[in-house]
Amino acid sequence: MHRRHSISTWLGLALLGIVAPFCLFLWFLAAQLQQNATEAVDRQTLRSAQSISQTVEPLIESMKTTLSLLASTEELAAGDLEAFHRRSQYALQGTGQFVILTDNDGMQLLNTRVAYGTDLAAISDMDGFRRAREAGRTIVSDFFMGRTSGRWVFNVLDPIDGEAGSQASVLVTTMNVDDLAASVSQVPLAAGWSAVIVDGRDNVLFADGPETMQRGDRGLLPGPFANLDLTDGPRVAHFEDGEEQVFAYSPVRGTSWNVAVWGPLSSAQKPIVETWRMLLAGTLTLLAVCIVVIYAASRLIKREVRGMTRMAIELGSGEIVPPVETRIREIDLVARALSTASYDRSTKDAQLGFVMGELAHRTKNLIAVVLAILRQSAKHAETPQQLVRTASERIQGLGRSIDLLTSGDSNSVTMRDLIENHLSTFAQIGTGVILSGPEVKLGPDVVQHLGMAFHELATNASKHGALSVPSGRVEINWKIDDGDEDPARFRLTWREQGGPPVSPPEKTSFGTRILLGHTSSSLGGVTDLDYRSEGLVWTLDVPASALHQRYSDDGGLQDR
Repeated sequence: MHRRHSISTWLGLALLGIVAPFCLFLWFLAAQLQQNATEAVDRQTLRSAQSISQTVEPLIESMKTTLSLLASTEELAAGDLEAFHRRSQYALQGTGQFVILTDNDGMQLLNTRVAYGTDLAAISDMDGFRRAREAGRTIVSDFFMGRTSGRWVFNVLDPIDGEAGSQASVLVTTMNVDDLAASVSQVPLAAGWSAVIVDGRDNVLFADGPETMQRGDRGLLPGPFANLDLTDGPRVAHFEDGEEQVFAYSPVRGTSWNVAVWGPLSSAQKPIVETWRMLLAGTLTLLAVCIVVIYAASRLIKREVRGMTRMAIELGSGEIVPPVETRIREIDLVARALSTASYDRSTKDAQLGFVMGELAHRTKNLIAVVLAILRQSAKHAETPQQLVRTASERIQGLGRSIDLLTSGDSNSVTMRDLIENHLSTFAQIGTGVILSGPEVKLGPDVVQHLGMAFHELATNASKHGALSVPSGRVEINWKIDDGDEDPARFRLTWREQGGPPVSPPEKTSFGTRILLGHTSSSLGGVTDLDYRSEGLVWTLDVPASALHQRYSDDGGLQDR
């Protein structure tokens, strides 16, 4: 047995079936957006590290170019160090770069940070000095604290043995880390993000100012990457530090430096988070609207269905229910159908009452006719067997009339149908029986009365008249005469020919009473029976309107 639920339950299930897949799709879409956004943040973080590297690399290259140009100057070649100092200082003015020239022991021969002739000590970056001489090529130092400048600096060193006699050994360009940090800070980063340059000695330069320069302290990097080998970059990774962080690093070509960039994933994903919140808020709003709509719709449908229920109850009690107008088209159709059904039922009930009355009337008439047949047959029957035979034949003739009425529409029986129905068992229609006349429809009672008359005529003709011999025939013709008479008259003639000679009977039989008295009185007309020697002639002359009327129980005429 199926479980029954209310309309609200079914509508709620329909809502769940619609909204649930939609919500799942939104969650899937949000997950895809978050994944795509995470990948985009990874790419952007790596690009930021590479951008900072690409910002630093031109500075290094410019410093190397400066060394190349200065190494080829005439002053340096001639050993005129004072002129070389003056020329270099002038050429690098405003660039943030300075020039140092050292001898084979790393002692400074000149430094453009100070005036020429100032007493100078050995170069601060002796490690870079030794590496440049050992490599025999240009190198970039790590960050260190300059003795002359008193600030964090880095050098680009180029060995120049043989230049300026035996004194000059290494030509150096130096720059403050402050200027490098200023250049690096031009690359934009999201709020809460950090960018640093880590040199080969683990000195860390933050890109947002020289005060964040820390010597040999990689602990400033995020925990998982404080001890990471940064020489195999570029790379990008995620780690947890209270919240998910993104970390990327990229080496600076030609140096031992690496650029590292990191920050919280959420800050870079803020637009995606906002989009996700909007989707969630939109979904909840949609769900709330759907719930309100479903609730209102269920109340509306329940109210209209209750109205249909009341109509059905009234219909069941036999009342005619008027159609109601609702705000639901399909329920309107049901309401109109119920109203039509109530009207049809009332009409059918009325028709059924009429049919029952008609049936009762006809049954009474049939009983009266049968009783009359029995009484009249009994008067003229000499033996019980003759009574049974005569009464049976006449009742069977009456039965044929009833069969004719019940075989179709009782108001569509014609004169020709009635005659053929009663005479077809006695003779061949069209040969032994000749019919001629217009189509005339007969009322139910007229069918019974004329049927009895035709049965008596046919029975008499088959026993004593024209239908008792092969050469005999019966001609039946009828017409409606609507000449000057008012009302119009219906006239029918039964004429027998070719049969035995005819003579009037010695006494009046039941059949004669039917042909002369019963038929004329029932139809309100005139009948005549002429016993001519060449054949019997029966005529019927009645008002044409009588053919479409029926009779009350007392024998009077009633209009149909």
